[in-house]
Amino acid sequence: MKEKRNALYWMVVLAGCGLIGTCLGLGTNVAGLFFTPVANEFSVGRGSVAATLTVYNLVHAFTGMAAPRLVLKNGLKKMVYIGTALQAAATLMLAFCPNVPAMLVMNAVRGLAAGLIGTVTVTIMINYWFNQKKALMTSIAMGFSGIVSAVLSPILSGLIASAGWRTGYMALAAVVLLFHLPALLLPITLKPAEKGMVPYGSEAEKNTAAGTVKTSDETISWSMFFVLLVYTACAAGCTALPQHFAGISESYGLAAAGAFMVSACMIVNTAGKIVLGSLIDRIGAKPAVTIYALIIAGGAALLVTGRSAGILIGASAMYGLCYSMGTVGIAMLAREMFPASQYGRVYPKLALGTTVSNAVFNILIGMLYDLNGSYTLIICLLGCMILVSLLMAHMAYRMKQA
Repeated sequence: MKEKRNALYWMVVLAGCGLIGTCLGLGTNVAGLFFTPVANEFSVGRGSVAATLTVYNLVHAFTGMAAPRLVLKNGLKKMVYIGTALQAAATLMLAFCPNVPAMLVMNAVRGLAAGLIGTVTVTIMINYWFNQKKALMTSIAMGFSGIVSAVLSPILSGLIASAGWRTGYMALAAVVLLFHLPALLLPITLKPAEKGMVPYGSEAEKNTAAGTVKTSDETISWSMFFVLLVYTACAAGCTALPQHFAGISESYGLAAAGAFMVSACMIVNTAGKIVLGSLIDRIGAKPAVTIYALIIAGGAALLVTGRSAGILIGASAMYGLCYSMGTVGIAMLAREMFPASQYGRVYPKLALGTTVSNAVFNILIGMLYDLNGSYTLIICLLGCMILVSLLMAHMAYRMKQA
């Protein structure tokens, strides 16, 4: 009986992996595979098609701000059923869209679904279920999006090439249903108290475990929130650079290295999140984030100075840790800086900042390159931003101790 109850903790993580895998892995990471074939069929620019991803991300982020209140009011299972139905149906309907405006509408619906059951809901659920190993379990769920995109990208690319992009969207709709099966079928809940259990690592608290966790009416420390928002903007903005690795390698006359740079970065994207979660559980968020920030800054320096394929690939791997800073790092710092009862109010706002910052820097990097004809200034700027994020993390800890 005890083993069966202990298995529920892993079921929660498995369900979280599936939800993150679709909301981030399928919703964002593989979206670029459709840009060129869709643009060619509709005779429009790739930028017009890329706007569908922008709509998805923005609706995802804004809806996430309402997710804590909705999931607490309606329950996890109900929200997962609604979110799955919307996401699967809208993804399937993309295969039948006659033009880009129709695709914008469908991606707005997909973003709505992702906001309801995506990163915000999953991190809140893991926070309820885990006291110990919380950072590691969060990082495993977040890191699954990278595994999904790495495995499915070549498969989906081949399917699109052989059967067309419409068939590709049909396949994605089926994968959404598949990945959501754990959250739909496993006997999990938003909070362990609903199962008569306590968070993992809290066995001594069985007699005092509350049946519900109420949202705090205490005023949020807006000065602390602003510091973390600056951290978020800097860390998330840096994740826009890897999309330009191919251009960086070409500017150095090493075009062949571009693909390997991206691959190295994506491998570290996934592995780095899991390692960061483990480090935070062992030594705390402050030293873990410090180590990561210094490695990323070093990677940025090598991207500027390196002129060999080996150095650039290694630098790209180092820089790939920025994805961990912009996801797991944000979630864990919010947890450590604010009471657990305020997490559901603070984290969605920071998640919105993540999306907006990434969108802004996606545009800004291209504009700065067009103005200067070089990536040097851009990389130096982003390297400085990583150091600013480190400064903000240390400032947050000083404010907490004051």
